[in-house]
Amino acid sequence: MKIITEEEKYEHQKHILIEGLKGCAIGAAVGFGIVKYMKTKQPLQYAKFNSSVRAAIYAMPAITIGAFYADQGSVDFDEDKYRSDYLKKQEAAALERYNKLSPSDKFLHKLNENKYSLIISTWAASLYGSWTLVNRDKYMTKAQKIVQARVYAQALTVVLLLGTILLSVHEAELKKKEPAPVPEWKRYLDEQESLKEEHKA
Repeated sequence: MKIITEEEKYEHQKHILIEGLKGCAIGAAVGFGIVKYMKTKQPLQYAKFNSSVRAAIYAMPAITIGAFYADQGSVDFDEDKYRSDYLKKQEAAALERYNKLSPSDKFLHKLNENKYSLIISTWAASLYGSWTLVNRDKYMTKAQKIVQARVYAQALTVVLLLGTILLSVHEAELKKKEPAPVPEWKRYLDEQESLKEEHKA
């Protein structure tokens, strides 16, 4: 069991507080968005809510997201502060492998690491762009515009999926070129043997 110092305890509490406040701010924005949506789109339903329900719509997202951020902040702090030497060595080895890649392979590797966020953001942008493009047509009905925009978005989605597959294939090819990983038990024994040799010296 690790005994933490007062300074470490203070840093931990400070980090949790900052992350919790971030979460509360995001949650408050979410609550504000929900209320604005209800007032605009469902005014009659919103008018039926009593003061407790209205307060809860503001408070619950802030409390929930704030608690999540604080908890995750605690985990991240512990991991960053007290992570084992093994994890640091793993990160150093991964960074060394990354630095050996060519510029194009580095670019593709970064794309592959962030492919899901890129797919979602690009897909959302394609929906908006498709609708903006189709909406300029003055002769199509709204239903026809929706169908046409969906066709454009689906076509781009197929392209994105194909791109994702190609990125995954490229990443697999890069891993094949890497030397075979050393088993954990063998690495541990080698480290222990090295320590023994150092003590003998």
